Amino acid sequence: MKDEDTPAHHYEEKVVSLNLELANLEHALRGAQLLAELFANNDMPTADADRQAPHSVVAILALADARLQQLRRVIRGEADARHLWAPHNAITPEPIPGDAEDVRLEPRTSPRPSATPGTRKRAGRTARRKPQAKRTAKTAAGGPEEPAKRDEGASAPSAPASP
Repeated sequence: MKDEDTPAHHYEEKVVSLNLELANLEHALRGAQLLAELFANNDMPTADADRQAPHSVVAILALADARLQQLRRVIRGEADARHLWAPHNAITPEPIPGDAEDVRLEPRTSPRPSATPGTRKRAGRTARRKPQAKRTAKTAAGGPEEPAKRDEGASAPSAPASP
């Protein structure tokens, strides 16, 4: 039996439509623009709306900014697409006719292989260095010498010159 409270667009996999997410952000920014124009032209319908308009514009812009930052993290592979999923950007896990051009952002744990940038794994991100203070304290305490710092543009450390 299907749960009556579950919306029809709730999918097992949390696949995000980039097109729907960007369209929603476009609508929010357009709303902030219209609200700012009404406020600037003194065309607000009530005094209460006139007082709330600047705060509303700032709130819309803050939400759009936060959403764009999260979208950037998902595209870079720094965050899981599941954190971006919402009913307004939900899409079926499998393409349907008419949405073949849409970019799908899939969760990292998706069983199907995906070519979307949001599911790439970053190499070399697991190694962590000790904080500078601990490295300095260890060197000052007679620990092993810290290797010479190399130029980040160099591909390999230079070999000492032979005598």
